[in-house]
Amino acid sequence: MTTSPTPADALAAAMGPDRGGPPPPPTRAALALGLVGGLGEELLSALMAASEYHAVHVDVTQTIDSAVSKFRPWLAGLSTVIAHDAFIGVTGDETIVSSDSPLRRYAKDELLRAARLAVDAGATTLVVVVPLPALLQLGDATRTLASEDEVALVAMGFTRVVFVRPTEADDHRRLPLLLGLVRAIGRTLADIMLPAYSKALSARTAAAAIIEAVRAAPPGVTVVGAKELNAIVQEKMPQQAPRGPKLR
Repeated sequence: MTTSPTPADALAAAMGPDRGGPPPPPTRAALALGLVGGLGEELLSALMAASEYHAVHVDVTQTIDSAVSKFRPWLAGLSTVIAHDAFIGVTGDETIVSSDSPLRRYAKDELLRAARLAVDAGATTLVVVVPLPALLQLGDATRTLASEDEVALVAMGFTRVVFVRPTEADDHRRLPLLLGLVRAIGRTLADIMLPAYSKALSARTAAAAIIEAVRAAPPGVTVVGAKELNAIVQEKMPQQAPRGPKLR
């Protein structure tokens, strides 16, 4: 004797076993190296908010406590961490970092050192964020490897290497009057002459776009410039997209 399915049984079968249940727990861990300054800190916040990561190991210069279980301060060399994705922020003197910040910064000549930490952590994805001036967004730097160190990174055996080159934020350091005037004129001309995509995104918007770019990156080497980041913003968060200047 067979029993006819009830309406509830039919509905459950149509919905499938995974419909309506809790989302799967995050399974990946991230390693954050040199995420300092406005963009770096926003990228770190975006990693903390990303649903795929259960832990974010953050390279610091001194032992600190964390009230958030997902935020894992890490002193390089004192212990070993395991991470799937490593994010390296490369910054120069133009990036303002508070003197009491515990986050370690990495300059261009320290890129390979940071990448070796990612290798030691077992990362299969390496993301390198190096901001560029707006004018350079029009050249080959946004489409090719830009240095011997970047070529060396590709040879380290990562499954995915993503080079991200957002437009660097305006330099707000105080300058002498004449230099400050020249800088202001240069910014005005750049706003008029350069394409809208080359304008610097807000740090928060750029960080969100970087996370989306990494999620979509295929195996191999991917170079993401301001144009690609802008396209992501236009698709995923159009209300935050930069706009061209209004000419009168």
